[in-house]
Amino acid sequence: MAKRRRRRLRKQVSVGLVVISLIAAGILALLLTPLFNVHTVTVHGNKTVAREDIVRGSGIIEGTNIFGVSLSRVRDNLEGMNRIASVKVRRVLPSTISITVEEGAPTVYILSGGNCVGITSDGRVVSITSAPASLTGAEAPQLPFAAMDKPDAEENDESTEDEDIDEGSEEEPEPEPEEAEPIVLSTGLDRAVVVGMGGAQYKVGQKIVFDDEVKSEQLFKLLDEFLFDDICLGVNRVDMSRYDSIYMDYGAGLRISIGPAEELSFKLKSFKAIMGEQLSEDATGTLDLVRLTYDPKTR
Repeated sequence: MAKRRRRRLRKQVSVGLVVISLIAAGILALLLTPLFNVHTVTVHGNKTVAREDIVRGSGIIEGTNIFGVSLSRVRDNLEGMNRIASVKVRRVLPSTISITVEEGAPTVYILSGGNCVGITSDGRVVSITSAPASLTGAEAPQLPFAAMDKPDAEENDESTEDEDIDEGSEEEPEPEPEEAEPIVLSTGLDRAVVVGMGGAQYKVGQKIVFDDEVKSEQLFKLLDEFLFDDICLGVNRVDMSRYDSIYMDYGAGLRISIGPAEELSFKLKSFKAIMGEQLSEDATGTLDLVRLTYDPKTR
């Protein structure tokens, strides 16, 4: 009796396994039919990046089985495209891949190696484009007070130390070095360009890494405290060449001296108050946010 029951149980198990195998084979055969081939790729959230570029950049091949498409690979491909900050990809059965992108507008551009690298306020690279000729050809001469950094040739000329000075004569005081002329460029870009940061490593979709850690810290402090404000949309250039003398060019010809990257909250409030109440957007000259002085002269 017990043996008969065991044989019946084994037979039921065997039949069950056969049925399950047949069902699995049927499902697999169904999934591999053209019904589940990719026929449509939908794109949502794009504003400046063309749908065709997103579909092409995704790497999805029409006619591929929908379950053979690696969603993580599609996401990685698209997050490496200019102006794409984040991507969501999902399957919509039976034959559609849905892509939703979030475009990232750069907070500023970093001039590096002949490129304008668009980064967000947290340093994520969202675009890399060739820099305008006006920037690549004029970056070095634009360094503020560059003449003041050069050693005085007369002080290093030892031959003058032994020269006799006529009795009663007075040495003429050496003229003070003149400040470099503020040069304001029209970059043609929709955000400020930061120059003087030195070397950097960057790739779209990843955070930019600067060789100079001190300047990197100063820049992100500036982005957090200063350039993130709407009033700073008029800033077209930021010079980070010197640690203690950060400059911005605003509007048509206003040079803004920030000094070191300290007390930026106070300097921002001062800048907003001055621009909102005392100066117009087309003001020229030099605004010193350290001394809180304004010189209307245009050099």
